[in-house]
Amino acid sequence: MKKIGNSFAGVIVGFVLLIAGSVLLWWNEGNNVRNIKTTNEVSKVLIDVPSEKVDSENEGKLVATNGKIILGGDVVDSLFGIKVATAHLEREVEMYQWDEDIQTDSDDKKTYSYKKVWSESLIDSSEFKEGGHDNPSSMPYKSEDFTASSVKIGAFSLSKGQIKRMPACEELALADEKPARNLKIFGAYMTSTEDDANPKIGDVRVSWSYNDWEEASVLAKQKGDSFEDYVSKSDKTINRVENGILSGRQIVEKVKKENKFTKWLLRGLGLAVVFAGYFLILGPISTIASFVPILGTLVGGMLTIVSFLVGSVHSLIIIAIAWVRFRPVLGVALLAAAAALFVVARRLTNKNKAQK
Repeated sequence: MKKIGNSFAGVIVGFVLLIAGSVLLWWNEGNNVRNIKTTNEVSKVLIDVPSEKVDSENEGKLVATNGKIILGGDVVDSLFGIKVATAHLEREVEMYQWDEDIQTDSDDKKTYSYKKVWSESLIDSSEFKEGGHDNPSSMPYKSEDFTASSVKIGAFSLSKGQIKRMPACEELALADEKPARNLKIFGAYMTSTEDDANPKIGDVRVSWSYNDWEEASVLAKQKGDSFEDYVSKSDKTINRVENGILSGRQIVEKVKKENKFTKWLLRGLGLAVVFAGYFLILGPISTIASFVPILGTLVGGMLTIVSFLVGSVHSLIIIAIAWVRFRPVLGVALLAAAAALFVVARRLTNKNKAQK
C-alpha cells in the first residue's frame, strides 16, 4: 500500500514538473528570438575600430577592437605574498572535511555513509545522522579574487566588469614561491597538512589560478576611452571580452553559436522535465500493474513510450504556440507536426487498452 501511496503522491510532483517544463520551453523560445534579433542588430551597427587611438566620434556606439594586453602592474595577494602579472587572479581555499552521503532504497529505507573530501565551503556536521564525524565550524581563510588596477588594449581601458570576466583558468605553479603563514608547499598548494598523502580533518589547502591572455578583443559600447554595456532593441546586453585577435563579425558568430547551444540545451531539458511529469502522472497505473510481474513490465514499458510521445507532443505544442507568438510561420508548421505525433500517441494508448 505504501508503494501505491507514493505513486499517487508522485502525481502531484508530475503536475508541478509539467508546469515547470512548459514555462521553461516558452521562455526559451522567446529568449531565442530576442537573441536572434539582437545578433542581427549588432551585425548591422557594430564598427570595427583600431585600438591605437580613441575616436570621440564613436562615443555611445557599438565598437569592436582588439590588440595586445597592457597591464598596469602585478596583481598581489598580500595575505600569502603571491604576485602575478595578470589581469585576474583567483585564490581558492579548501578544507578537508567529513561529507555525508544518504542513499534511499525502494522501501524508503535510508542508509548513511561518510567520506573525507576537500571542500571550498563549510560542511555542517551538526545535521549528520551519525556522530563521530565532526567538522570545524569556521575556515581560517576565504576564497577571493583580485583584478589588476588597469588593463588596456592600445588606448582603450577595460572596465572593472570586463577585467573580472576574463577567466582565471591557468593554474599557478608554486615551485618558485615561498610558503606563507606557517604553511607548506605541496605541488600547486600551500597547505597546513603535514603529510600531503594523508591529510587530517580541518587541514587547509590554498591554490591560485590566473588569466594568461596576451591579446584580447572587445565588443561593447564605447564610453570615453573605456566600454560599457550595449543594450539592444530586444533588451539584450552585449559586452564581450574574448581571448585572441577577433573581428567584430567573428565575435558575433561566436555569440550565435553559444546562443544556439543554449537554445537546444534548454529545449532538451524542457522536454525531459515534461516527460518526467507525464511519467509520474501515469505512475499509479504502472504501480498497480506491477503486482502482476509480467503485466507490470509490459505496462511499464508501454507507459514509458506513451509518456515520451505525449511529452514530445506537449513540448512541441508549447514551442509551436511560442513560435506563433514570436515566429508565426514556423509556429504553424510545428503545430502540424505536434498533431501528427498526438495521433501516434493516441493510437498506442488505444492499443494498450485493447490488450487489457
